Amino acid sequence: MTFLVERLAELRRHLDHLHELRPRIQGPEALERDLSLHNDVLFSLLTVCQIVIDIAGELSARRGDRFEDYTQAVRNLARDERFPAELVRRLERLPGFRNVLVHEYVALDLARVVEALDELEPIERFAAIVADIEAEGRSG
Repeated sequence: MTFLVERLAELRRHLDHLHELRPRIQGPEALERDLSLHNDVLFSLLTVCQIVIDIAGELSARRGDRFEDYTQAVRNLARDERFPAELVRRLERLPGFRNVLVHEYVALDLARVVEALDELEPIERFAAIVADIEAEGRSG
């Protein structure tokens, strides 16, 4: 399997898992009460963020675009006309959210985590575009 195919499969796994978990989370208190659910959600959100970053970095490298940090790797998606500017603007918040998940775990705003569960649509769109790019690469 190629880099993109492997990452897309893992992204799909975690997105599906987050969609499955969402009905169990009525609010932040559900994550406060249930450590297993808390950890499950946070790990999948972190994984989703990292995979988007990794794919963006791979696509940047393929085009010869440089980036100094994760945010720039995601912003570089705008250089590819297949990624609408509005989508890139929404995705460029993911590196910051990833950093919050990794570094601010003690003071993490669980309400923001719940909001993130309702904001997966841009990542779904991203995954569909990347799947199309991968399919074009295989057929071209």
